[in-house]
Amino acid sequence: MTKVYGQGLAAFQALKGIDLTDRRGRVRAIMGPSGSGKSTMMNILGCLDTPTEGAYVFRGTHLERTSRRQRALVRRHYLGFVFQGFNLLARTSALENVELPLLYRGEPHAARRRAALAALESVGLKGWAGHTSAELSGGQQQRVAIARALVSHPVLLLADEPTGTSTPSAVAR
Repeated sequence: MTKVYGQGLAAFQALKGIDLTDRRGRVRAIMGPSGSGKSTMMNILGCLDTPTEGAYVFRGTHLERTSRRQRALVRRHYLGFVFQGFNLLARTSALENVELPLLYRGEPHAARRRAALAALESVGLKGWAGHTSAELSGGQQQRVAIARALVSHPVLLLADEPTGTSTPSAVAR
């Protein structure tokens, strides 16, 4: 897989000939210095971008050939993300932040609520469901982001800059 940004003299090759094969249950850490293509690789694996050349096959589908809408459906149903900046919605509770992926899936309210409460409990935030991001410490915000990534039981979990957590950079389930 290759990814090039720009054209001509301004072209920058962020990924060059990356070949990665993985299977369910494996843990992978993508490590390297700043500018080495880690975020570009994660964006492609997370269906937020596509390679310039090469193939990305996920669950038998060539994702580099799919539309934005199809990749969004893959994200919604199979992927979980823990973003470096957590990307929590500021005016919503921890519970509502964790429910969000299930809302996008169209899950019923009661099922969303049960799953989100269980996910918060699994990261040690049982009593914090009603608190907004501003009422949580940085570590608690990070755990809300982890709960949000796990609540939908993703096939692939991606975490950007997870240093300091037990969450690896990419986990295939």
